Amino acid sequence: MHKKAIVHIMTKARMKSDAFTAEIDAIEDLSEKCGIKNAIFYKGEKIEYKDLINKLEKLGILLFNYSNKEDLKEQVLELDKKYKILFVSTPLELLVNVVTEIKSILGHVQSDHPDIFRDKHLQRELIQSHNPELGIKFIKGEPEALDILEIEEKVGYPFIIKPVDGVQSAGVEKITTRKQFESYIKHYHYFHDRLKSRGVDSKILIVEEFIDGKLYSVDYFVSGDGDITVSKPIKVRLGIDVDVDDYCCIARISTEKTDGEFKGMRLKSFIKSTVQATGIKNTFVHHEFKINSKGEFKTIELNGRIGGGRLEVLKRSCDVNLYEFIVNPEMKATKLKLNNIAVNIYATKRGILTGFNKKILEKISQRSTVYKIDLEEGFIGKEVGLTRDGFVKVGVIKLEDSDYKKLRKDYLYVKSKYHDLLEIEQPPEIMKKRKYVFNKVKNFLKLKDK
Repeated sequence: MHKKAIVHIMTKARMKSDAFTAEIDAIEDLSEKCGIKNAIFYKGEKIEYKDLINKLEKLGILLFNYSNKEDLKEQVLELDKKYKILFVSTPLELLVNVVTEIKSILGHVQSDHPDIFRDKHLQRELIQSHNPELGIKFIKGEPEALDILEIEEKVGYPFIIKPVDGVQSAGVEKITTRKQFESYIKHYHYFHDRLKSRGVDSKILIVEEFIDGKLYSVDYFVSGDGDITVSKPIKVRLGIDVDVDDYCCIARISTEKTDGEFKGMRLKSFIKSTVQATGIKNTFVHHEFKINSKGEFKTIELNGRIGGGRLEVLKRSCDVNLYEFIVNPEMKATKLKLNNIAVNIYATKRGILTGFNKKILEKISQRSTVYKIDLEEGFIGKEVGLTRDGFVKVGVIKLEDSDYKKLRKDYLYVKSKYHDLLEIEQPPEIMKKRKYVFNKVKNFLKLKDK
């Protein structure tokens, strides 16, 4: 019998990022514990990062580059002759559909709806039809086709508007007035142009009722038979938590306090009902949800991938390697070992990143619970901005401690310095563009509840 293997679809940019380190650690751990061979495929010319190549070779990880999708398929099929490929994975949202195609040519079990993770409207429809108690009010349409009168009648204020096929928080807005909606539609093309440059061309938007309550995420693996292996839930803090009018994920929090918030809650029942409704099979799921003021679970969205940040948080806080879920369906998330918080660094204004505030970051690094600060130096000299406009994070501050109170104190300190972490210049041409975009909209649309 062939040795078992897992295929990972990456990009060069991902392999140069700090998130890739956590993914490699998880892959190495999986290989040592389960004897699984791992193969990484990436698009383009062969990489020349000698240190990285040497490290991967030392770990026994196979490395392949491909020129196009057909070339990728041929190489994976060739690998399948030498190894029994158990699973195909990616940490990248824009490669989820590529993974679906690769699974198809390998004859792997597929979800009932292959586009489920790239179509948020389809997610809403399936959940609503299966169990209305889990659903919410929503409608969809292209910008010029959306009728505010219909939205007001069928959904009501406040509501969330976002792309059906989006990337992270690009284009996500909370709308509280008709005037805000009209401004969003008028200037829609600004963030859509950035989405298009990242490979998303759909113009369809979904409008859905705003769900009150706390935001969480949970990662789980659904086998080909529909069995579900669930990790511990993580609390998610958004931009508004640091007075940034954006739906970016500022922090992922895995602590004893988060654990306590789920006592007596029917989380696994909620997950099972969602999986049954959507027909999801043979995939990882990153499930974002809220618990509203009535104690009801409400899905925000489903993504078919796991990324480095969550891999690291769960490994360090609970000693769980999510990749093991593939080969060990009986695996369970153990008790919390360490409280862990990962604070993502995003730009709080638009401009050119000229550097990181080393003085403040040095003070943060001296806090007893801060164990690492990852900075994406490659963004220096480039334009940065809010995720709503299609920009991404530029670093992470990582904290952990067995003492929750001590951790929380340092987390609050980081929050107090958040707006000063980056050094951003706003050249005249950017200021002019920003003034045109945002002053006409009467400033940023507020996400905070009045």
